[in-house]
Amino acid sequence: MFYTYIALIFFIAFALFIPAAFLLTAKLLGHREPGNKAKNAPYESGELPIGSSRDIDNEYLPYFTAFLPFEIVAVVLLVWSVASPSLGYTTNLLYIMLPIFSLIFVFISYKLIRGRNA
Repeated sequence: MFYTYIALIFFIAFALFIPAAFLLTAKLLGHREPGNKAKNAPYESGELPIGSSRDIDNEYLPYFTAFLPFEIVAVVLLVWSVASPSLGYTTNLLYIMLPIFSLIFVFISYKLIRGRNA
């Protein structure tokens, strides 16, 4: 019975080994000199950082957080509905349209909430 789990054990070991190896390699080969503070600042292109990065308003974040899960659901449901022809076209269409209507509902809700708080 143990032999059925060998592939799963190898997969888990590999999934844990690769990120650990990458992190260890980055730690060993990474830049350690203090050097110039402005040049070592992340994403500042050698200029001194001014202010806090938390002051930037992310307008795309609600759309991204709503889009990504529904995109994954849409892909999974589309593949599943096409792979199961025994359900019929009506049921398949229902499973294809479900994420689309859910996404429309999320956008309408976001606009209503945003309009109330503005």
